[in-house]
Amino acid sequence: MTHQPKGGMCCACQHAYRNCSSLPFKQMPPLARDGDWVIVRCTDFKRVTP
Repeated sequence: MTHQPKGGMCCACQHAYRNCSSLPFKQMPPLARDGDWVIVRCTDFKRVTP
């Protein structure tokens, strides 16, 4: 995998404990690049409501 979601989004997501490895990260909007890695904005993100 060369694409990964932004970690801070995962921490605040309703799906934080779900295995999201099957999501299409290569198709998600890029936020940054770090060498061979592309950090993406997860389109399946759902903020945890207090």
